[in-house]
Amino acid sequence: MLGLKIFDGENKKNIPPEIQSQLEQEVPARTYVLYAGRTVIGWAQILANETGHYELAYVEIKPEYRGQGYGRDFVRFVLSEHFAQQIYCLTLKPEFFLKLGFTLEKKYPPFVDHRDPVCQACDPARCTALVFRKPSDLVRFGAEQKYLRQYENLLAGQNFLGSEFSTVNEKTWTFAENIYFLNIDGYLFLAAYPFFAEPFGVLCPYRTIPDSTLDKFWARLQELGIRRLTYLGGRTLHILQNYSGKNTWPISLDRDNFDYLYKVRDFAEYPGARFANKRNRLKKFLRSHSGGTVINYAPEHRDLFFNFARQRLAEMGVDVISEEVLRLGLEQNLYSGFLVKVGQAEVGLLLYSELNPKTVIVHFELIDERYDGVAQFMNNYLALRLLGTYDFINREQDLGLPGLRKSKLSYNPYRLIKKYTVKF
Repeated sequence: MLGLKIFDGENKKNIPPEIQSQLEQEVPARTYVLYAGRTVIGWAQILANETGHYELAYVEIKPEYRGQGYGRDFVRFVLSEHFAQQIYCLTLKPEFFLKLGFTLEKKYPPFVDHRDPVCQACDPARCTALVFRKPSDLVRFGAEQKYLRQYENLLAGQNFLGSEFSTVNEKTWTFAENIYFLNIDGYLFLAAYPFFAEPFGVLCPYRTIPDSTLDKFWARLQELGIRRLTYLGGRTLHILQNYSGKNTWPISLDRDNFDYLYKVRDFAEYPGARFANKRNRLKKFLRSHSGGTVINYAPEHRDLFFNFARQRLAEMGVDVISEEVLRLGLEQNLYSGFLVKVGQAEVGLLLYSELNPKTVIVHFELIDERYDGVAQFMNNYLALRLLGTYDFINREQDLGLPGLRKSKLSYNPYRLIKKYTVKF
């Protein structure tokens, strides 16, 4: 399974040692590392030159992984993920980059000095200058406060239950899905260029959107090469169904992205026969371990929480993207949550945030399965914390994984929040 990590700022020191000699160390840079499982298979950097220009450099895919399209998709991702609107590239093989949307430059950018020994060691006579320019109407999620405030105001006070509109998810998953705002007639839409996947558009949950605005949105998506809408919930599906120009676009259920919604009170009490198994396992855990010790999250516990999660994700064989999302969320202090210990052993971690005034969303729930009942304990402990303040817990999707689906269904969800996809 392919995965990705990004290193810059303080995180730069964690770049895998085996590739550090292949990368620029002196110039400020954002470093991208491509993984197959937990094995490094490629890397690239975008350098911040002292002239204020950005440069794509040191693009490499290990020989045994070439010829499979990884380099093409990896570079596309890097260009979409970086915040710069204009990125230069100097190469002896311009054909590869021209296919990715670069254009030829007549002049070399100001940071180029072919007298430099590094340039002289190459072939300055064949050096080609290219530039990649992002569409000016695409604004990176979070890059402009006015759009972020508009988006947050749209969600404020509205009880959206779908996890796709969680601002915490947007802030942490933006790096992997490359989420951009698209402003049309004052309405915000989302366009995303996810890691090694087909790009998609998202309708934000307005109550209504004029047909004329939707016409412009569809036209712009076509120009951007986007051919699908995802994460359509009940409200956005209603907008689409009432749009006069939809014609015969196929609307399909996206079962793998259904959210699981539970009542806080159910988890606080595990009532009746439906929850007998959960109740019994909770009692067993309490008897065996006296309830364990709970460490509530605070910034000073960041490393403790991250190291436990990283170990569990690696043991589970989960791709490194989830690890990167977790790191970003912890660094920005976006999560509430707790870690459970039995004696000196760390056995469970749960991280959540507010989705709306009635609902919290669980982002990470990781356990040491050798401690039976710890999952039931964590969900019960969370619910007791929330009782009287929130009504619902959204535990997100099962992603089509049979074991995860079975587990989520076993907790007797109050309802499944349906999602739809449209291709056009």
